Amino acid sequence: MTAEIHDSYAERMPPAAARETETAPAGSRALPGLLAVVAAAFFAVLHGAAVAAASAGDFATATVLAWSVIVGTIATLLLGAASVVLGRGRRWGVLAIALSVVANPLVLTRVLGFFGG
Repeated sequence: MTAEIHDSYAERMPPAAARETETAPAGSRALPGLLAVVAAAFFAVLHGAAVAAASAGDFATATVLAWSVIVGTIATLLLGAASVVLGRGRRWGVLAIALSVVANPLVLTRVLGFFGG
C-alpha cells in the first residue's frame, strides 16, 4: 500500500529542476546583484555631488555627502559580495563591488594620492 502511494505521488511531482524554477523566476534571482549595482551607481553620482559642493566652498554639505557615500559604498560592497557568494546575480555583484571600491572617497583619495606623489 505505501509503495502505491509513493509511486502515485512521484508521478504527480514535477522534476527537481522544474520545481526550482517555479520557486524563483529567472529575473528575480539576479535582483540582489542588480540592486547593488544601482545603489553603487547612485552613490557614485552622490560622490560627484560631494566634490561639486566642496569645489563651490560648501564644505559642510560636502562632508555630509562624503560620509554618506562612504557608508553607502561599504553597504553596496557587502551586498555585491553577498550576491556573488550566494549566486544571486554574480556578474552584477562583481560589477557592484568594483563600482563600490572606485566610488568610495577613502579609497579614491588613497589611490589618487599614490599616483600623485
